[in-house]
Amino acid sequence: MMYESRPVIRTLFLLGVVSDATAYTSITTSYRKQPTSLGSTPNLNADNIVIDHATISPEDMWEDHYFASQSIILNSEEEEQTYQRATHSYVSSVLRDMSEEERSTFLTDISTKCINETPQTSGKDSYVDEPYRKLRLLRRRLPDPLWSQIILEAKHVLDTEPDAGPQLYEHVLRQPSLVDALASIIAHEIGTELMPATALLALILDQLQLSDDINLHLDVIASVNRDPSQESTALNALLFHQGLHALVCYRVAHRLWQAGRTGLAYYMQSTVSSRYSADIHPAAEIEGGLYLNVGGGVVIGETARVGKDCTILQGVTLGGTGKEVGNRHPKIGDGVILHSGSCVLGNINVGRGAIITAKSICTKEVPELARVSGVPASVKSYRELKKDSFSQTSSDDDNCDLDCQMKKKYERYLESFQQLVEIESCMSDGENNCTEALDEMLKSHV
Repeated sequence: MMYESRPVIRTLFLLGVVSDATAYTSITTSYRKQPTSLGSTPNLNADNIVIDHATISPEDMWEDHYFASQSIILNSEEEEQTYQRATHSYVSSVLRDMSEEERSTFLTDISTKCINETPQTSGKDSYVDEPYRKLRLLRRRLPDPLWSQIILEAKHVLDTEPDAGPQLYEHVLRQPSLVDALASIIAHEIGTELMPATALLALILDQLQLSDDINLHLDVIASVNRDPSQESTALNALLFHQGLHALVCYRVAHRLWQAGRTGLAYYMQSTVSSRYSADIHPAAEIEGGLYLNVGGGVVIGETARVGKDCTILQGVTLGGTGKEVGNRHPKIGDGVILHSGSCVLGNINVGRGAIITAKSICTKEVPELARVSGVPASVKSYRELKKDSFSQTSSDDDNCDLDCQMKKKYERYLESFQQLVEIESCMSDGENNCTEALDEMLKSHV
């Protein structure tokens, strides 16, 4: 089916941007040659001139975090680990500016010290006799490279901005872990007379599970690494990133929803909507590593699902068409990028690594790695998987630079944390052999 001349092309012609009638016809014909079905394979020529309401750039800065999908082509376990190393790490600029001696001391301290942990007193501690409390204590004892760098950045800011002391001491320096800091910040931001900050703080820490801790850890890293600002730091993301704060509130509301406490879950959703302008239904399923740009205008429906390492910019809607009931919202694959104002409507799948450009309205299935654009959206091109885009790390510690060392520390931390998640799941299932593994881990991290 032939398209009628696009209004944008006609406008360019009338304004004199396209002054030649022959060029006008050429541009229009070139546009008509583009595929109109999301399921079709594009036949693009580099010489074709495509004018659209949203720019499609192969050098899109939002694509840097996802050069490849974990299992589309890079199927081997080794390459999947390389992908994780390239994505889930953060190195502070303060750490980079240190001298070699200071940096070496700091990296050693990450592995040997527990940041902000209160020293233990001698004798039997009845607090850790209960298994779930042992899990929380062990979580705080794990050497967290991200939290260690946030503490480092907070101390650095105090040297240059002493007036920030009350905020930093209250929400960062006196907190034992990253999750505790997030809970403190958010409880004070959304506290009301009906639900004061102290009650919210207890609620947040009580509802979040260890699997949520990993997701929030990855959310913070995504908020820093995918922020185009050169001034972006993990400390700034922790204190001020509204999209990150909205995600934390969603994860608490999601746990409340799963526990059958739907009234309180709806209260959290309503509070977040009024405070952060992000309306995320507590029943939606969102994996870790999501970069929610600012949260403003974002709507995610009840039966929507968002995969790992996705990017959602402002004004994105994951909604229904109004013609379906029940399972009626989109399913977003891993590594998908949804640009500003884009809408994905209906119970459709968006393939891994796909991009939906700004202001597009998508109502049909999107293939993996496809760039789609338009109203209605159609495939314009496909992203290429580039194996050389992964940063390779050396297994030789002598030849390992700072980035390589930090990536290895992140790997060890996430591996240990995953063991805690498995123990927590084992305890939830009522199995009796879980406490032995927990006691062994606790002894190894004294």
